[in-house]
Amino acid sequence: MQFTAPLSLTYQLFSYTLNINEMKIGVLSDTHLASVTEDFKKMLKRQFSDVDMIIHGGDMTSVSVYDYLSNWELKAVRGNMDDHDLGALLPVKRVELIMGKKIGIIHGRGSPYTIEDVVLGEFKDIDVIVFGHSHIPANLKRAGVMMFNPGSYRGSYSHKGTVGIIEIGEGGEMTFRHIEV
Repeated sequence: MQFTAPLSLTYQLFSYTLNINEMKIGVLSDTHLASVTEDFKKMLKRQFSDVDMIIHGGDMTSVSVYDYLSNWELKAVRGNMDDHDLGALLPVKRVELIMGKKIGIIHGRGSPYTIEDVVLGEFKDIDVIVFGHSHIPANLKRAGVMMFNPGSYRGSYSHKGTVGIIEIGEGGEMTFRHIEV
């Protein structure tokens, strides 16, 4: 009988064995794609070629995008615009322990003026919250929690398209940045 560990367990054991002491995470939300486009593939290759994992904050809108992003280690949640098939695959929110940091992931809901309050209220004892929904890039700290919205890959009326990068260093220090696409 052969034991096959879940991907996340395998990754943790693999990371420990190799003594990986830093992590680079590509962060997306609100891609709103009906299918994987060549532009999307090129952007991922250009911006995320060296990431260890991708976090998606919801509103992929199609399973084909999920399937393509699953070529990386993917941590994703569903958004309000995701189709039925994605809704069946993805949770509304999740918490991942990554390099000793508790990272909450949620799409969010409501007004862009109150979304930080809404998503902050969804988690307890967390280091970071990655969220989307507003299409507005955000990088702020509230109540001791880093809150990061990568913005929208396709942009909005008032913002160009953006994605994000989170880096976690050996000592647990974290950096967050947005990249215009």
